[in-house]
Amino acid sequence: MRRNAPNFILLASCLAMAAAGHAVFLYQWSQSHFMTGINDGLSQILPFKKLLYEQYTDGEFFYSFDFGLGAGTFSELSYYFSTSIFFLATAAVVFGLESAGILASPDILFWANAAVFISIARLAFVLFAASKFFSYIGAARVPAFIGASIYGISGMYFRHAVYWDFFADAFLWLPLLLFGVEKIFREQKPGWFLLGVSVSLFDNFYFSYINFLLAGIYILIRFFVPLAGKEIHRAKAAGHFLLAGLLGFGISAVSFIPAVYAYLNNHRPPFQQEIEWFDFTDNILFTSRFIILPAIFVLFLFSASLYRDRLFRFFAILGIIGIVLHFSPMAASAFNGFSAPQYRWEYFLALAAGGATAAGLSKIHTITERQFALAALLAIAAYSLAAFIDPAFEPEAPWTMLAFALLIAAIFLLYAAARWKRPAATWLLAGFILVSQAVFTNVYQVENILDAGGIDAVSQDLLTGEEYDDPEIRGLLQEIRRQEDGGPYRIDWMEGVRNNTPLVQDFQGLSAYSSILNKNLLYFYLYDLEIDMGRESVSRYAGLGNRANLHSLLQGDYAIRETGDPNVPYGFTELASSAHFTVYKNRYPLPFVRPASKIYQERQLGGAHPLLREHAILTGIVLDGGQAVSPLPEASEATADYRIEPVDAVYRDGRLQVDSETGGIDLVNEGPAFNDGDLYVSFHLENPSPGTGFLLDVNGFETSRKANDSIYRTYIDDLTIRVPADEAIRIRMPEGTYVLEDIQIFQEPYDILKRQAAEESGLRNLQMGGSRVSLQFDNAAADPFLALAIPYERGWSAKVNGKPVPIEKANYAFMGVPIEKGMNDVKLVYRPPFFFISLLVTLISLLLGTLYAAGVRKRRKAR
Repeated sequence: MRRNAPNFILLASCLAMAAAGHAVFLYQWSQSHFMTGINDGLSQILPFKKLLYEQYTDGEFFYSFDFGLGAGTFSELSYYFSTSIFFLATAAVVFGLESAGILASPDILFWANAAVFISIARLAFVLFAASKFFSYIGAARVPAFIGASIYGISGMYFRHAVYWDFFADAFLWLPLLLFGVEKIFREQKPGWFLLGVSVSLFDNFYFSYINFLLAGIYILIRFFVPLAGKEIHRAKAAGHFLLAGLLGFGISAVSFIPAVYAYLNNHRPPFQQEIEWFDFTDNILFTSRFIILPAIFVLFLFSASLYRDRLFRFFAILGIIGIVLHFSPMAASAFNGFSAPQYRWEYFLALAAGGATAAGLSKIHTITERQFALAALLAIAAYSLAAFIDPAFEPEAPWTMLAFALLIAAIFLLYAAARWKRPAATWLLAGFILVSQAVFTNVYQVENILDAGGIDAVSQDLLTGEEYDDPEIRGLLQEIRRQEDGGPYRIDWMEGVRNNTPLVQDFQGLSAYSSILNKNLLYFYLYDLEIDMGRESVSRYAGLGNRANLHSLLQGDYAIRETGDPNVPYGFTELASSAHFTVYKNRYPLPFVRPASKIYQERQLGGAHPLLREHAILTGIVLDGGQAVSPLPEASEATADYRIEPVDAVYRDGRLQVDSETGGIDLVNEGPAFNDGDLYVSFHLENPSPGTGFLLDVNGFETSRKANDSIYRTYIDDLTIRVPADEAIRIRMPEGTYVLEDIQIFQEPYDILKRQAAEESGLRNLQMGGSRVSLQFDNAAADPFLALAIPYERGWSAKVNGKPVPIEKANYAFMGVPIEKGMNDVKLVYRPPFFFISLLVTLISLLLGTLYAAGVRKRRKAR
């Protein structure tokens, strides 16, 4: 027990320090305000935790029809929590408490309440791991704990933990990985490095990439800066790194390979803006949103005598490299996979600052008064320069005054500790660093997160109110359930721009928001069918553009709209209403699976309008490959009987100049009246102004367009908008200059949809449960294919009447299977891509890794 006492004391200290670092959010929690972001926190983090917890505790680990139109959650949510070790451990604890009757079934509100306590627990483990790492490489216990606090109790940790909870897990695995690096250099023991690689790759493929880049920098510098008296030769160390790294990759394969496949099967338009090599506008001494250097670290960097110590010199080099990289958008792009610059890697700079501080505290007695005076002058000069060159610097701001006060206090206390050379002075300095770190970080949270990020608005009232989980909508959803007979159906409803509303309100919807989505669905929305989602943005899909054909094809049988909203799909009639909303039901629903006698091929429809593609899907099946055997359905001609009338604008040669606050063009029908159906208007629209987004309005349908320099722009400028039949199409936008050309208008009377909806379905005994679907289909007409409203993605397998059959990519983004004449028993099973081969690789690598580590240990003992 005595042997473990220091660890218990350390862990208790880490827990106390972690709680102190969360003082602001603990107070917020006491006021029913929560530690989660108002945007991605509410739109992604909380819904995904709820979804995955419910899946995992129900025994479903791989697929969900509740996420968007259906998705493999094990792979597509691997960027978030599906393979997060810390989340899995948290879920296990919560499930244990729920099973014991201590907790009720966790909902969104539970995960919001738990956020601060989960973060405290994680941060305690971060501090413990970092303390152990710094102690192992040579720092005394107290300096190691202080260094760990500088690393963990940092603005970057809280920025990650609040906005993107899973990002903060990277703080755990970096010290473990570097501890493994040191074990190889110092003791020739590869086991810890093998563990660090395996855990990092299994946990999150994105941050494993970042951590491996950071570990690579660490190893490269270590090759030239030895820290221990006797270290392994570089070549031998490189061999251990390579072999342990390969085995670690193999051990993580069951998680890593499906995750990487999902990433590669995602679609995001390439970042097209110019990336600068350096940008020195961020102020890392006062106002940076990402990281603010501790005053003690800055003082130590200017203390010449400390550089005689190998450990301090090493971390000082890492810190200086980190500072240089901080000012490089190109480096930020490299850490983000050479995409848009993102500063998510800078916890490495906090680690370097913590390591340098831990090493410096052990050697402060070596600092002479002259060296101390020079360091103090240089530090003051650095702070003064940072204040002088920063145009946004505010001398009277509390944040600025605190930074200066901490610098001056650090100077006096460091001087006292260096001059008196007494333990009391050193303990006073240590206490000051810990207290100042906690205070400074809490002030950072108030200034840069609560206020600037709008987190102070995330409250219980918000999460249970009309802007997030409206009780009025809950009542309408219950009414829909009472009307249904249990068959699959989807509801077109989304709260504002929160695409994951279906996960919050427990219904199957038509929207999803995630950094990784099925590429086939994104192409379906953006390119193949040109479905306008009401908002231009990457990583999302939403609704079906009020297009009745698509609603029927994808079981979008209900729509909820604000009462009086004209954007209701054709053929939808009022079912129920409340004070502010109305539920509409589809009069022309189509079954979940449909037979197809006509076979088209995507190449046939290469230049076709989206409306013709809808008709092809309605009358048959569109396959990605193979030979087309059917002529295309009769194409609707783009009507030319519309004249263009500018409204508060000048329109000439495809250029539109809007001169008033709002203007545009009217497309006025000059042909026969068309009253029953919809109009599809297509056009190419660009806003040449680089920094201005705008709102486009077409007969009351509003859709927002991103600025040209937005990193979330899709670069999709060919639009198709559906509007109810009218004598005129009114296109409106704000004052400005636009490119508006290639205008086409199609009339859709929905004759094909009505005929298809009237046909009798052969579907029998449909059962859907996560990653398994079974059904029977009576194919009396001997149609060759069955089209299913399940998104096509690798991992599905199918059997028809007990025999394996190939699954075809059909209707651009969905699945089709060949069937036989008569009754067909169809069974579908989903497993993550390459799951079984990945599992085999994991098991073999685990065996080989164990033998490798044991063999190295045996050879060392033999010496």
